[in-house]
Amino acid sequence: MNMPDQSDNFQRTSVICITGGIGAGKSVVSRILRLRGFRVYDCDSEARRLMEGDADLRRELCRVAGSDIYRSDGSLDRSLMAGRIFSCDETRMRVNALVHRAVRDDIVRMASYSSDETQTGSVLFVETAIPCTAGIDLMSSRIWLVDAPEELRLARACGRDASGPGQIRRRMAAQKSEFEALPPDRTTVIVNDGLTPLLPQIDNSLKHIKD
Repeated sequence: MNMPDQSDNFQRTSVICITGGIGAGKSVVSRILRLRGFRVYDCDSEARRLMEGDADLRRELCRVAGSDIYRSDGSLDRSLMAGRIFSCDETRMRVNALVHRAVRDDIVRMASYSSDETQTGSVLFVETAIPCTAGIDLMSSRIWLVDAPEELRLARACGRDASGPGQIRRRMAAQKSEFEALPPDRTTVIVNDGLTPLLPQIDNSLKHIKD
């Protein structure tokens, strides 16, 4: 039996990026989509999986950051890795490039996996906080930018994280250019302010996936 060509299946799959700043609620949108049967690829968790489970990526990371970043049981020493990448800009950039490439390749594999022609099967949502930096914007047919007023985002983040308001505001400022770089012709803003109904916005955006 002939297996379907992955590139053909990828072309038939709509990759939709879900993004937004800290406290905006992109994970809420992702959760709703999963409950509706859609596939959602979480870049953060999948990157962690690849860094430990992908042999090629492990080999490249050892070459760049040192073989001792992996413990004897094969797990990644994240504290040691963080120290290496934050103490050297070149190492950080090389590690990020390797991980971003591995994630993009993994997205292509997942998008190509299903030839299901139903809407839930022919769409792959990708959740990421850094769509442009990671190159996810370039492989997405549409981008959903989840947004909320800054003060509300700050309150949500402070209630969820151990970080203080000052640190969270600095993270917000650092993220701003990421979302300003999104292509306006492919970007849909989903307002998650607790007042504007969220489900109708998701339903309306789903209608335009193939447009």
